[in-house]
Amino acid sequence: MEKLYQSIMVYYAIDMKKVSVEDFFTDLNNFRTTFMQAIKENIRKREAEEKEKRARIAKELAEKERLERQQKKKRLLEMKTEGDETGVMDSLLEALQSGAAFRDRRKRTPKPKDIRQSLSPLSQRPVLKVFNHGNKPYS
Repeated sequence: MEKLYQSIMVYYAIDMKKVSVEDFFTDLNNFRTTFMQAIKENIRKREAEEKEKRARIAKELAEKERLERQQKKKRLLEMKTEGDETGVMDSLLEALQSGAAFRDRRKRTPKPKDIRQSLSPLSQRPVLKVFNHGNKPYS
């Protein structure tokens, strides 16, 4: 065991007279701990960078698709305003297939006919009936 310790100290170029065994292994353990923490932090940073990159790419793609839809809608509107009767059916079919004809409509919110109907039965408090067991008048 002593021979192994001496060979380790020679390998790391540490003077055996100045550094005790406990100090050496404490330093070695501290190095291992900080090294493992650094590895975990690097992995965390790499994952965060990849996530940010994917989000940026998705945002750019969504922006590109939005611009393409706007241009398509603009071309569709330009075809309608030209007054040219050729391609009207094609543009209408394209608008129906792409859903452009249905996008600008707002959804109607239903108006409640009666306030009691709009409340759920669970939200109403039950009414307790008075029951007189002893036939004594209430005072």
